[in-house]
Amino acid sequence: MTHRTIGMIVPPANGEVPPEAPAIYPEGIRFLTRGLAIDSVSIGSFDKVIDRVVQLGKELRDEGAEAVSLMGTSLSFFRGVAFNDELTRALHEATGLPATTMSNGIRDALRAVGATKVAVGTAYTDDLNEKLRTYLTDSGFKVLSLESLQLSAVPEIHAVTLDTIVSLGEKTFESSGRRADAVLISCGGLRATHLAPALEAKVGVPVIASATAGLWSTVRLLGINTRLDAFGALGRVA
Repeated sequence: MTHRTIGMIVPPANGEVPPEAPAIYPEGIRFLTRGLAIDSVSIGSFDKVIDRVVQLGKELRDEGAEAVSLMGTSLSFFRGVAFNDELTRALHEATGLPATTMSNGIRDALRAVGATKVAVGTAYTDDLNEKLRTYLTDSGFKVLSLESLQLSAVPEIHAVTLDTIVSLGEKTFESSGRRADAVLISCGGLRATHLAPALEAKVGVPVIASATAGLWSTVRLLGINTRLDAFGALGRVA
């Protein structure tokens, strides 16, 4: 089997490969990582590390990555659409590789499933929730509802169970008056390997999650197949 190599810039210091990546692609892709070492999921912490993204992208290229991605949603939307677009461009120009971010992933995935009105569930505190609302609105989506777990500590976010995330998704869908045409679960630290199929069965609309949308958008840079059940409705679009 021919292996492709993808570089991921991840928020935690330990630089572990996000678990969704090897779970959904157990063979055929080698995942390389560099950790930004955020203190917490907060604007203050992001401000301290965001300038390191391009350098880490170059390190991943030098290690053999064929494409690079910033695998942090709030890390890429917290300064708005223009900043996310500039960060994507800077990563590409500095490395010479196809590049993307997790914020591109949720945007492109929502568009791919035809969503315009979204119900949003997040891990975030209120300041980041408002940054996300602005990013989505400026990207052309109408946010009908937003429910949050109000977490900022990375270990607490990683410990959130699938049942809790499904309940969060159901709650925000109900808060939208069941009028949303997709549910977005935002925060790459909320585990999502089995989320889309589980939550879609409850709400009956496509479910886009940061962790899987970020993976989806990254592997697409290399033309890798994304028509997989783990992506839920997203895995059924071209």
